[in-house]
Amino acid sequence: MVAASSASVKPLGAAPVELGPPRGAGVQEFTPVADVAGCKLKSGDIATYIQRPGMGIAGRADGSFGAAWFVDLKRGDAQIAFAGFDVDAKQIARARAISQTREEWLRIFSSGEEWAVTWFDAEGLAYARPRWETHPPVGIQHIGAIGREVGDQVALAPAPGGALVAAAPFGAERSQLGVFLFAPVDPAQPQVKALGVTHHTRKPRWPAIAADTSGGQVLAWYEEEDGSIRASRFDASGKEGDAHVVAKPQGSDRPASAGTEAPARERLGLVATGGGGALVVWSEGDTLVARALDAGARPRSAPWIVGKGKWRALLPSGEGAVVAWVGHDGKADAQLLLVRLAADGAPSARGLRMSDGVNPVKDSPSLASAGERVGVAWTEPMSRGVSTKRAVLRVIERACIP
Repeated sequence: MVAASSASVKPLGAAPVELGPPRGAGVQEFTPVADVAGCKLKSGDIATYIQRPGMGIAGRADGSFGAAWFVDLKRGDAQIAFAGFDVDAKQIARARAISQTREEWLRIFSSGEEWAVTWFDAEGLAYARPRWETHPPVGIQHIGAIGREVGDQVALAPAPGGALVAAAPFGAERSQLGVFLFAPVDPAQPQVKALGVTHHTRKPRWPAIAADTSGGQVLAWYEEEDGSIRASRFDASGKEGDAHVVAKPQGSDRPASAGTEAPARERLGLVATGGGGALVVWSEGDTLVARALDAGARPRSAPWIVGKGKWRALLPSGEGAVVAWVGHDGKADAQLLLVRLAADGAPSARGLRMSDGVNPVKDSPSLASAGERVGVAWTEPMSRGVSTKRAVLRVIERACIP
């Protein structure tokens, strides 16, 4: 994979037709999940006495969930812990330590018939494939091409066949994004394979990536140079198509009389959906916005306001997606909210409140599916006045999401 020179970088793609402000006002009504018939609600603790952010879940079609989280040690180190749960949120594989690190950016994925846990340490991007059995200990692999210094700018996603894909800063000036395939299920395959490099980026930040069933990847990023959000697609051969504007530069639609700066944009979420398209979700201050992309990463609908809050987790669901975030449900702040997005990115008329409405959610949530069951995980205070947290897993039927 060879970086393109500045002279060969193509102009940014032309803007699509619809680039006005997002539609709608977002979801205003949230029903407590315990009040919805047919959800088959089940809950359990993943872990207790958690001190730092960094927890996630992944699901498999066989009806199981894997979870990974940090266990604090002395002198700033943390163990990376892993455990397994069934669709009733009951633990079926006891917790064990995988490795140690001082870094953040912990992720877990379903990978074929196994799991893949990724994190960063002093050697860069690391991964392991833990099993239900505690012995023998899992092996740790490192991707030397992706160093720890870019950990907060690396996007990861599962790929068909069980491997993972990554989008990471590339080039001496990090003006491009390299796309890599790594962590193959078959140990005989190369540990890491360069798939391609962007030719439309200038100062890309906060990339998001999603692999589709055809072997291609959709990539979205924030352009620091002009504040826009862009997207492009790589085909199975690693060739990148045109880049398209998903959102114009921040504040470009605001009248001069507004007098205040536009709300800051935050990290992107991206999932491939049925029919070859994708959905991208991002934050504009405390407003979550969604937009649908077609098979060429071209916006195919207007952007929609999803709701108000912070953080978010995104899960593909048929032609659309399910999104979870932390916000106000109309009665209490810092609650975990769940909404379905249609194929065009429009949110459902009402959503679910997944947390209990009492304790505040403390960190970014995680969202996964296991067959027809959907699991949501979050952290909350163990009790009033206690600083340590517990991680909760709550599982429902996908069909009960409005």
